[in-house]
Amino acid sequence: MQRSPDQTTTSLLHTHAVLPGLFRRLVLVSGLISLTTVSGCAAQATVGEYPNQQKVIGRSKADVLACAGKPLKEQTRNDVVLLQYYREAPVLEESQPVGKGSMSTIRHGCWATVVLADDRVTDVRYRFVPPSMDASNDCEAIFDPCAQ
Repeated sequence: MQRSPDQTTTSLLHTHAVLPGLFRRLVLVSGLISLTTVSGCAAQATVGEYPNQQKVIGRSKADVLACAGKPLKEQTRNDVVLLQYYREAPVLEESQPVGKGSMSTIRHGCWATVVLADDRVTDVRYRFVPPSMDASNDCEAIFDPCAQ
């Protein structure tokens, strides 16, 4: 059975209209699969011991407040005082130059919790945001003035 020229033209137009939509869906699905694969591989960054973090241990609460400033949050649990600081990466650090433009990177920061017992720092804990990115430089910057 042969098609008339009008039927052939309509069929070709329909095929060309369907292919771009199908192509877009395939690109979207493959992109989602790639994103899922990459995010599934992201592991938590290792939090170690850092120089400024260690230099704060043993200091008094007054010393920490003088060098690191006022914390975002202060809590007392039993006889333990927790000072919580947060520092986010500078905006310029979040875009990397690529050719004549720039490519944005993940916004990151770090929570630092100073643990005090008997008015002395016993521990300083860092928690990275997001957990998969080592943002220790952001927490270390909180305590830069304490290291001097």
